Order: sequence, then C-alpha cells, then structure tokens
Amino acid sequence: MHHGMKLALVALTLVGTPVLSAEEAKPAKAAETAPAATEGTIVLKKGGQKDLRVPGMVRVAIDEPEIADVDAPGKDVLRLTGAKAGETDLLVWSGKENKRSTYHIVVRD
Repeated sequence: MHHGMKLALVALTLVGTPVLSAEEAKPAKAAETAPAATEGTIVLKKGGQKDLRVPGMVRVAIDEPEIADVDAPGKDVLRLTGAKAGETDLLVWSGKENKRSTYHIVVRD
C-alpha cells in the first residue's frame, strides 16, 4: 500500500472512532493486545511460487493481491505466487489463540 494511502486510511479510521467512556476505555486483555509476530521477508520473482507451511492456519489476508496471489493448496500450506513487481504484506492467523503473523512479500521482475 502506498504511504499516502496508509495515512489516509489511518485518518479515516481516527475520524470514525467513537469517544469511549472511562469504563469502555479500560485496557484489553493481554491476549487481545499481543503484537503480531513478524516472520520476515519473502522474495519472489514475477511468476515464481513459494510454499509456506503454517501449522494451525485459521485465516489469511494479503494487502495487495495484484502484487502477490495466495492460495491454500493443502492443510497448513500457503502457496504464494508473484504477480507483478512490488511489495505487500501477508497476514496469517493460526492456532486456537488466533496468533497473527506478518510476512513482507517482495516481488521482483
């Protein structure tokens, strides 16, 4: 996502955020606020593929699917395919606790 677009999305999110009462503003439980694990960078060539094993995978999202495509060809396996040069992030939730991991995907010509 372009930096300008990220800022616009953050601004829109903040504008639409309701003001919370003191009771509603209490901190969330530790499991709800745990930071996402950053798993590193995966580099692909345009048209290239890489399989990623993610035990207990529950949910997957990719920021810019026009840069890299993701599908699940089997249990606990994600297949990444480089579509066009650029960078994006892959988010994967796994396990009973829905731990979120982030992978930075770089696709080169």
